[in-house]
Amino acid sequence: MQKCEAVVFDADGTLFDTFELIVSAYKHVAETQDLWVPTASEVRAQLGKALPDIFKHFYPDQDIQTLLETNNTFVAANTMNSEAFAGVEELLQDLKSQGVKLAILTGGGSKVHDVLRQHGLAEYFTSVVHHERITKPKPDPEGFLLACRECNTAPEETVMIGDTAFDIGAGRNAHALATIAITHGFGTIESLKKARPDFMAKDIFEVGKILSHLTDTP
Repeated sequence: MQKCEAVVFDADGTLFDTFELIVSAYKHVAETQDLWVPTASEVRAQLGKALPDIFKHFYPDQDIQTLLETNNTFVAANTMNSEAFAGVEELLQDLKSQGVKLAILTGGGSKVHDVLRQHGLAEYFTSVVHHERITKPKPDPEGFLLACRECNTAPEETVMIGDTAFDIGAGRNAHALATIAITHGFGTIESLKKARPDFMAKDIFEVGKILSHLTDTP
């Protein structure tokens, strides 16, 4: 197997525990626009999709751009209510020290930059790809391939890590070196297994162990 030269991470549910923030944002958008409020379980069932597609699912007759702007304003003002999973910064430090390029591929919007800055992690990433930068969301490979180009690496030497089947699909469709499903996020274990990742990990520490083998490959 080729050596790993870059790693593309999903953000929400993979690096960051943002579920409560996301649910609060949907509640805020709904109440601001006088719409019905989705339950936490209804929100969870949609996560992994691109943000515009989730809003279209919930509110097909509404002006999606207005909903997105309301959501982004709320999230940007409440990033302190998100939390990085244990071991994230240590893993990023270790990978960067080895010369591995790092990227984000999220179905969320540009607010991901605020989350990265809030947690002091922005400096680690060569590429940050969110839904506003692409036309085809995960599992289409467009975003993954853009991240590869910005990291100056080939898909075949780049690993995709995420917590939903959409993340794994993006990596597989781009012929990534490997895909790693992490089970502490939004996707169910059953749905992740059906996506056929190369590896499954319960947390960031297990991800680090898997990556240590991939980055040491001659």
